[in-house]
Amino acid sequence: MATIRDVSIIDTNHAKARTVPSGLERLVCGPEVGSKNLTVYRRTIEAGKSLDVQSGKDYHLLYLMETPKKGTLEYKGKSNVAEEGAGVLLIPGESARIEVSGSSLDVLHMIVPKPPAAVEDGLPGGPGYFFNRKTLRGLSDSSGGRVRRFCAESAVRLLDGSRLTSTNAIQAGEMHYHEGGSSPYHKHTGTPANPDGAAHVYMTFKGRGKVEVGDTAQEIEPGTLVFFPTGVPHRLRAHGGPLDYFEIQAWRSFKTSILSEETQGLKWFYEAEKPGAPRVEWNQS
Repeated sequence: MATIRDVSIIDTNHAKARTVPSGLERLVCGPEVGSKNLTVYRRTIEAGKSLDVQSGKDYHLLYLMETPKKGTLEYKGKSNVAEEGAGVLLIPGESARIEVSGSSLDVLHMIVPKPPAAVEDGLPGGPGYFFNRKTLRGLSDSSGGRVRRFCAESAVRLLDGSRLTSTNAIQAGEMHYHEGGSSPYHKHTGTPANPDGAAHVYMTFKGRGKVEVGDTAQEIEPGTLVFFPTGVPHRLRAHGGPLDYFEIQAWRSFKTSILSEETQGLKWFYEAEKPGAPRVEWNQS
């Protein structure tokens, strides 16, 4: 039977930091924990400094974890406010620049190699885009205990019917659990297009949670990163109040199996466009 020892739990607050021109760089997920298609850095951009990112041949997702007193995220010639929850998805060949003044800024920096055609399943792979919480659609689960806001996900549709993301390189976004909220007990496995399965990561920001694997569990606090190997069953619960974290799957080609008996399963519904409007289920396929 799988146990909590089968997952990797990393305290990124105390992970070894390397000094770089923009400030501090912490490698918090990569091959050393078995992550094949996902590398994650927690970067601290110090006041008065900037971070320049060139995507090269890979996809890069930058997510701003904290709000500085003043900062900008420059992308495609436009200067955007560097605020909590904002960021950018860079497709291969693109670049972005984050400038900070007044206080430091923590950035979650994810790097994913370009997936094969079978994983893309006909998607064109782009374009990249800037996002913030105003531009993203929220979803709530059937139980009412969880709310999520994807910043990269090919199956999420914007109000005009277009895809949020036109690549299956990465699925990623914010997750909020109300007090008492939890996921079903479940596992993720591979697909014919991606036999090894997706690299699956949680990164907690606010509140406390409890990760359960089999009959074992461990509490996690802000700054904790959890890496789940393919096939390891698990559940996450809010613990002692609400919980906010960031979830990543790369590549976005995997199968989810529900192992517990909740009738709600993994159904999600878009936030209503206006009060009283009927709920629209998110088609995850």
